[in-house]
Amino acid sequence: IIFHLFLCVRPSFFIIHQYSEFHCYATVKSGHLNSNMHRIINIVICGGMASLLHYHPVLGWSPAKPKVGAPSSPSSPSPPATSTTVPENQQPSSTKRRAIFSMPLLVLSSTTFAIGGVHPTIATTTTANAFDNAIPDYATYADKPKRRGTPPKNLGILPRETEGEDDLVKTSRLRTCDGNPNCFSTTGDFLLSDRTQYGVDFFIPTWKPPPTTATDDGKEAFQTLKDVVKSYKAGQGGIDGGGFAVMKETDNYLYVQFESLKKGYIDDVEFALTKDTEGIQVRSGSRVGYTDFGVNAIRLNYLASQLREKGWSIDEITEKSHRDYWTASDEAREATFDASRRELK
Repeated sequence: IIFHLFLCVRPSFFIIHQYSEFHCYATVKSGHLNSNMHRIINIVICGGMASLLHYHPVLGWSPAKPKVGAPSSPSSPSPPATSTTVPENQQPSSTKRRAIFSMPLLVLSSTTFAIGGVHPTIATTTTANAFDNAIPDYATYADKPKRRGTPPKNLGILPRETEGEDDLVKTSRLRTCDGNPNCFSTTGDFLLSDRTQYGVDFFIPTWKPPPTTATDDGKEAFQTLKDVVKSYKAGQGGIDGGGFAVMKETDNYLYVQFESLKKGYIDDVEFALTKDTEGIQVRSGSRVGYTDFGVNAIRLNYLASQLREKGWSIDEITEKSHRDYWTASDEAREATFDASRRELK
């Protein structure tokens, strides 16, 4: 409402029309409302508010009225026209209000017109370029608005505190999850009751490579994991059609971004080898949305299956191990209009 009010204070039908089309396009692109119906709603709201504010005396948009007093005599000569400059700090408040609102609105209307006329490009969304290994079908959705989201600020191996069985435990670990059913991590509180205090249980055990010699520091096993991740098949299981890319890689840390096919959602996936834990630490989380429709579980289960063939010991993420997560995913799939998401299992 405030946004509509701000954009409609200037009674310019050009601006009203441009904003109406702009907002209509943005909402219809998101699939929330029929195009013609939303256009009618926007025109009524913007036109009505602009007309109201145009004649509202308090806001200073009412037409100039003659001063109350004796009218000038028709026979009296008119005084000579003079040009008078009024200091800025003595200008009427209505003039100042016009100046304040005029510039941003004119900039907005000009930008809207220049970007695309009646159907401009939405400035708040981005068009993400697919990773090099995206599936061919990605070209069909390349021009659609993308929602990449914002990556968490504290990714990587950092000192983190978790609730142990009795006391707080501080170790070098990957980031935990916030309890939404769109993330898994090997970092979490010891007790299930503590982990589910703010949401679903996201905890998974570390991934354990085959037994090795006592002198092995785990680097060889971590290299095996990196090779498996880099050979990931984009589009497997109906997910990650936008491909993936390694963002950071060291001897004991791997950070990979995976992109969805249609909306360009980015999931952040990390693996870490530290002396504080036995096995490989794992985290896979979505940036956008409450539930992930099962995407993170499908991805991790696929990678785990490849490593199990090499002798690794990794628990599968199932409805038995993470009931609340799968319940939320199933309900989201049933409610969505996206046929491809309804088919995820």
